[in-house]
Amino acid sequence: MSGLAPVTAAPRRRHPESAEQRLFVQRVRLDPRTRTLPCCAVPNGGKRGVVEAAILKAEGVARGVHDWLCFTPRPGSTLDVGLALEFKTPRSGRVSPDQAWWHAALRDCGWRVEVVTTAEGAWTVLCDHLGITP
Repeated sequence: MSGLAPVTAAPRRRHPESAEQRLFVQRVRLDPRTRTLPCCAVPNGGKRGVVEAAILKAEGVARGVHDWLCFTPRPGSTLDVGLALEFKTPRSGRVSPDQAWWHAALRDCGWRVEVVTTAEGAWTVLCDHLGITP
């Protein structure tokens, strides 16, 4: 026995949407034009125990809410009172019926709603929403 670990295949990325969202948020936090924006992630996903799930539901957590919300309106416009981003994988990411309901509801309230697949795509949408150069 040589003491070396056996060679295995490269691990599959288990959370590609999360990885892209984390890269995006890192960029938002580093750019002086965006670091103080009123924005936040909505941690709806993940496995939870029955008790914790019941508590969150009682507190108002709702299925299908977007992954990331920016509460800054589009400058100089009465449209796009905020920006809601839904991160999806490029190949298999589909909007669920609950998410589709939220997309329509927020659009009806004047929000800009976008589905993005990469951190770069999310950054481009945010910059366009804010009227700044990416």
